[in-house]
Amino acid sequence: MTPLPRELQEAARFHTHLGPYLVVGLRMGRVVTRELGSEPFSYRILAHTGRVPPYSCSVDGVQLSTPCTTGNGCIEVTDHRLMALEAVKGDDVLRVALKNEVFDSIENDCSEEDQEEFALRIWEMPDDELFTVSREESK
Repeated sequence: MTPLPRELQEAARFHTHLGPYLVVGLRMGRVVTRELGSEPFSYRILAHTGRVPPYSCSVDGVQLSTPCTTGNGCIEVTDHRLMALEAVKGDDVLRVALKNEVFDSIENDCSEEDQEEFALRIWEMPDDELFTVSREESK
């Protein structure tokens, strides 16, 4: 297997293992940070991931790749397992959602034995193959 990038090594250490949903969260967070910046307390995130592993593993990835954490109160985790984020900054709402075909592939093709390899594959995918991203003004 290819050596893991440093960011994935650190995420795996924090989370205790490396799996696809942790990497999905890292990648979602990178999109949010690229679009909204890395200033602490400048936006809030609603994580529509559910609170149960393996889906909630993505929240650890979001915390590692944004200035938002559950501890600082800038991430709220909902019970909706949509594998999507809503980042709200003022009147601006950024939505990042995992594409259904990627979710289906994780659910159907990833096993316990190959989850690190699967995670690395997700890490290397272009954003437009992983996510649907939209932006609008809040109502």
